[in-house]
Amino acid sequence: MDVWRMTPPLFEGRPLGVPLCGAPEAVAVATELVQDLGCTPLPAGGLDRAALLEAAAGLAIGLWFDGLDARSMLMAS
Repeated sequence: MDVWRMTPPLFEGRPLGVPLCGAPEAVAVATELVQDLGCTPLPAGGLDRAALLEAAAGLAIGLWFDGLDARSMLMAS
């Protein structure tokens, strides 16, 4: 599936969430770009959290490619 070719990227009617880490000014610019794509920006903190984001994404994407639903780890009550 080529997520970035979907207009807009929706999954079960919900826009794709895109986590963003960085300096506030950079996150503000990236937020606009993400919104322009029809996605939901998810500000996740400064650059000090970027490694955590990469590790979490690697885990979730690996589970997804194994046919598992990683979303169940993050469900809100």
